[in-house]
Amino acid sequence: MSKPITPFDMKDAPSLIERILPVQKLSVDSFREQEARQSKTLTTLGSYWKGRKPLILNKACILGALLPATSDTQKDLKIFELLMGMDDLSLKRRLGLNPEDPLPQTNYRELAKEAARPEDLGESLHEHVWPEVNSHLGTNAKSISELVEQLGILRFGHRPRVADTFCGSGQIPFEASRLGCDVYASDLNPIACMLTWGAFNIVGAPKASQKSLAAEQEALFEEVVKRIDQLGVETDNKGWRGKAYLYCAETTCPQSGWNVPLLPSLLISKGHGVVATLVPVPSKKTYKVEIKYNASEGELSASDNGTVRSEGRDSYLVHSVNGVTYKTKISTLRGDHDRPDGTSANGLRLWESSDFSPRPDDIFRERLYSILWVKKTESGSLEHEFRSVSDDDLAREKKVVEFLSKHFLDWQKQGFIPEMKIEVGMKTDEPIRTRGWTYWHHLFNPRQLLLCGLINQLSSAPLKFGLFQVLNNNCKLSRWNARSGV
Repeated sequence: MSKPITPFDMKDAPSLIERILPVQKLSVDSFREQEARQSKTLTTLGSYWKGRKPLILNKACILGALLPATSDTQKDLKIFELLMGMDDLSLKRRLGLNPEDPLPQTNYRELAKEAARPEDLGESLHEHVWPEVNSHLGTNAKSISELVEQLGILRFGHRPRVADTFCGSGQIPFEASRLGCDVYASDLNPIACMLTWGAFNIVGAPKASQKSLAAEQEALFEEVVKRIDQLGVETDNKGWRGKAYLYCAETTCPQSGWNVPLLPSLLISKGHGVVATLVPVPSKKTYKVEIKYNASEGELSASDNGTVRSEGRDSYLVHSVNGVTYKTKISTLRGDHDRPDGTSANGLRLWESSDFSPRPDDIFRERLYSILWVKKTESGSLEHEFRSVSDDDLAREKKVVEFLSKHFLDWQKQGFIPEMKIEVGMKTDEPIRTRGWTYWHHLFNPRQLLLCGLINQLSSAPLKFGLFQVLNNNCKLSRWNARSGV
């Protein structure tokens, strides 16, 4: 007969994480998860979050804080490894071996390289652990969530509660919830809140909801592509579709009077040997950007030096005309100066709420300098090609701006594109100071606003995209996908 779970029986017991943790094995599995990139659980939301910690590391910390440290250190470690899927039998399952099969004679790091990640196998990975785990801990669990709840009752008198007040992309609350804890999460960053909401309600949704969402996502994608094709702004009428549009800022050099693209690097694709070359056009005092394939090693190396170069804490615009090199501080271009009261200022025009692209007389303008085109071949594979910008491409850019101009205010009123003013703060002052951007929608270029506006407009349509309407109401477009430039 199993022992009853008595509240607070472990109230004063030291936690396992205070005494021991298999750091080497945990490091191996954490590295494996980080290397998985697109197959990581939370990246299915399509998000990149620089500070995201591996879910398996969160799991280890939570279990390590709940499990007691007893006088039998070796047994404690064994129980922890059983629950983490690090024991020999779990490794065999992760490798696809039968229980009676021998493990290859090598170290854990090499075995883990070929093994599935523990989370990929779910609860089935722990089927063999419960008799030994319950015997050691005095529990009667048959799953991780049951064990976590019972450990919480033994320690705190209730199910464990995990609060993360700066939740970021939600990896800590997601894993805590998956383990069976009660979770509280918040963040000042609205994108962080949106990603955490998505982790729970999309990644963590029931399979039926995920299947329905995937079907609606595909239908929404097809409808957006249909609208884009009707506009004719992503195809060249020769079977090619624009996959990536490369933009940069452009400014007028005060010394030479030339319009110069601000490019920290001229490298476009190292793997395919693609670089951008600046060809002077003296009659217009500007540069044409040409795309070169099969660049030599010397050309690839030279492409590291663009027209924007850093020296210490300062950045400079550097370009040459007729053998004369002109070098100007970026801060000088902006007109940085101190006011009599000691505050900083510059000569940038502050963008207005109605702006979504630079004006011709702005210090920093914006320029499309290359497009990555893609086309499906007869075999079904995709062919890729970087190209310089043609007059037809510029005409399509103009069409984007004209369409957006007609819908801009209405889309903002309906919440399809951002309309919030940038709040003053240590980091939020940066786009205002360096670019003159004062509203969050200034961080998007016209193509991005067009695409986001269409997606949100169509996903808000009743009946046709019902689930997306729910998601849209909870996750209104805010402030990601920033423009490129200085």
